[in-house]
Amino acid sequence: MRIAAPRDLALAASIALGAGIVYAFTFQTRYYGDGPGLATLHVLAREQGYYNVLYLPVCDLVQGLLAPFGGSDPFLALRLVSILPAALGLGLSFVVLRAAGAERFGALVATLALSVSPALWFFGTTIEVHALNYGTVAGVAALTLYAPWRRPAIAVALVAAAFPFLYWAHQTAFTLGLGWVFLVQFARGRSGRIFSRPALLFGVGPLLLLALVLAVLAAFLVRFGSLEPIWAEVRANVDLKSLHEAARCPVWSEEWVLPLGALVPLSVAGSARLRRVPGLAPAVGLLLGVPTAFLLWWGVCESGGYFLGSDLFLLVPVAFLFGRFSVAKAAIALALLVGQALYARQRIEAWDAGLDPRERVAQVQSAIGESGLVITVGRFAPDIRCYLPGVEELLLTNFVRQVCAREPEPVPPERLLLLLGPYLDRLLERWEHVCVEFGSRRFPAESWAGYAALVPQAAAIEGYLRAHFEVRDLPHPDWPLVVLVKRR
Repeated sequence: MRIAAPRDLALAASIALGAGIVYAFTFQTRYYGDGPGLATLHVLAREQGYYNVLYLPVCDLVQGLLAPFGGSDPFLALRLVSILPAALGLGLSFVVLRAAGAERFGALVATLALSVSPALWFFGTTIEVHALNYGTVAGVAALTLYAPWRRPAIAVALVAAAFPFLYWAHQTAFTLGLGWVFLVQFARGRSGRIFSRPALLFGVGPLLLLALVLAVLAAFLVRFGSLEPIWAEVRANVDLKSLHEAARCPVWSEEWVLPLGALVPLSVAGSARLRRVPGLAPAVGLLLGVPTAFLLWWGVCESGGYFLGSDLFLLVPVAFLFGRFSVAKAAIALALLVGQALYARQRIEAWDAGLDPRERVAQVQSAIGESGLVITVGRFAPDIRCYLPGVEELLLTNFVRQVCAREPEPVPPERLLLLLGPYLDRLLERWEHVCVEFGSRRFPAESWAGYAALVPQAAAIEGYLRAHFEVRDLPHPDWPLVVLVKRR
């Protein structure tokens, strides 16, 4: 097994340490995407499986490792599962670039440019799955390139054993499969020999495909104890594509180009240099091209998060573009990194404003004390039970979605209330202290198609409650609550 040079290992460790410190001190308050749900599942120790099955077990592992040192805060583990994979992934990315043949200076510049990109800086500082996905890809790529390729059977077995972790980290990993076959060929070539074409296409390829299939089957067995829901999951992802098409998100710019700052044009500029290294261009081309094409077609908006699974390979042409150190290149690199960092901070700070979950907890305590029921339409923070165990929370979003999904046309609010009204009446009879949160009033509905579809229904529910109950309003810029006093 080839080991990276000591100087490269020292630089990789320095990159990881520096990035980890920066990410820890700039961690965001506001939640994003699946963050509230993931926090709820972990903090409340729910057995419900998350579809990227690696995430929650890693959170449990980190919390278990922290426990002997007094680390009982489950939110600390959640934060670390973003910070550490992002930081360690950067260190691993550096050694991957060196193994790909990049000069030390070019590899350093490319890695640092990704570290201060809006995409990785954002997801390295929020509770979400994408930093873990990036770190997992970087780890398996490093294993692939540094495996003992002079003993190809052992090396291929190691890669095949690690390959399922890509899918367990994120379901979009299937798009990396073909490119990984060629990455194996490139890695084998570093030892002085390559696989024959039949061995590559009928040996390595099917073995990695088998590893991927087994990963998918294992993930469904972990989540459901059955393989039956596989096709329902596929249909749900297709429906997700349709939902986000309605939002008209310009995916190529908003999801790929802008979250990476200068990296995409720099990668294009350096791509021709990959031909200098035998076998590198087809591997990088497929590892970038297939995921990018799929994600642009799928069209789901995630602030660049989905592309982090292949962004490591975007760095390879950038590293080759910068190449060896020179004073002129160092000046250009410094300007690039400063500009990239300022641009990233501007984007992140524009997002991370308000919606502090601690203020939500204070609102709920002011409304109903330490026990009661919170009815929520939109999910912008973890379940209130994560902070106030005596308060129950009911999320109506799923009910509204199910009602809307059963109807061929958008459900009028009046129709929704015919279905929801009796259910709410029965529910409210069981609780003495009840407050209702209709989601952030200042949250831009057009930022997420699913939330935009719920806005008229949420307004109808609010109107119903105000018409049938005496209410007390607790205003707040982000977390306005309506306390139900008594039925009229």
